[in-house]
Amino acid sequence: MQKFSQKYTIIQLLESVPEGARFSAGGWPLHVTIADTFAINWDETTLIKRLTEFLSSRVPARSVVGDDRFFGEQDQVQVALLERTNDLVELHCALVEMLEQGRWRPNDPQFAKEGFLPHSTVQSHARLDKGEEVVFDALTIIDMFPDEDPYQRRVVRTISLDSLL
Repeated sequence: MQKFSQKYTIIQLLESVPEGARFSAGGWPLHVTIADTFAINWDETTLIKRLTEFLSSRVPARSVVGDDRFFGEQDQVQVALLERTNDLVELHCALVEMLEQGRWRPNDPQFAKEGFLPHSTVQSHARLDKGEEVVFDALTIIDMFPDEDPYQRRVVRTISLDSLL
């Protein structure tokens, strides 16, 4: 039997989803992942507090949507790549450094830091188009295992840079 444990992901939502909202593992809202799925030694309250503190000294990062590409073992997942702008890469790397203070353990470390490949999965209901600008002005913590259900996701908290100024 497969064992699951508490994990989180930190994303920039690209559509409005309220805190506490749940969705299926296959029904994500349009988003860009900033810190891919990870375990951490902090409880949820501490994670929220640390992310709020982290964002309090930041300005929004920006990127532009590039070409589509296919990910997955059989190239089955269509994504829109985003430019690795300096401010977006710096946001990702600084966030990872902050998470490392909580003994951050990513599922896929090869996609962190130098391996960070910003993208947005093309959803059945929405997608990003080539040339579109994306502003990273609010980060959202996603619970990847709410109520011990590995097939659901829950929006824990969205922290907007605007609300911290």
